[in-house]
Amino acid sequence: MDVRMGRGRKSRINKEQTNIYVGVVEMEVKVEGEEEFATKSYEKICLDTFRDVGIRSSIDYTHMYCNPKDHVFIILIKIGRVSSPIKVRDVTLRAGAKELKITVEKYAPRLLAMLWDRYGERVQQKARLIVGLALTDEEIETLLDLVVYDPREDLVAMILDGVDRILPEGARVRTSIPTPTANIVTIIASENPIGEEWMEKGKKMIEEEKQHV
Repeated sequence: MDVRMGRGRKSRINKEQTNIYVGVVEMEVKVEGEEEFATKSYEKICLDTFRDVGIRSSIDYTHMYCNPKDHVFIILIKIGRVSSPIKVRDVTLRAGAKELKITVEKYAPRLLAMLWDRYGERVQQKARLIVGLALTDEEIETLLDLVVYDPREDLVAMILDGVDRILPEGARVRTSIPTPTANIVTIIASENPIGEEWMEKGKKMIEEEKQHV
């Protein structure tokens, strides 16, 4: 199956294998398999699921390999636009030499928990949004660069939720393939133990994605 649409690509049909590429402004989907009906169904399932989970605009590309005969399914997701991590300096102001004022209240619980875990009693909550620091100037500069919240962490959790909805219920044996970059998530699922052949297939999909434009 080799039909590409969106992002200015012309449609291409390969009679030997059915590959569907369906593009929307936010995300492109490729489903690879031998049965055209199944690949079209999974293309729609991918688009609908990531839309329902609320993350379709944060995904650039999804590539799914379906092999019902061998009960193997591989799904690769390339993460796209994600907000930068929120650092302490982004949600506080210096209120004195040894004090911080929290300026974005919704991050206060997370920020305080992180600081107490890291610095213990040397961090004191003097008022609802005022934090006292019994730290050196060097330690305070390090503190200001600590990450309070990374949107990518929530996004990955939501991606895994979506993947769980997409993959067949019977494919309960699952493994992920680590990648050097943080923007690719690859999951292999099967009803049987996952052999090296399918690990290599997943790695090949990752290599193809690196060249994907």
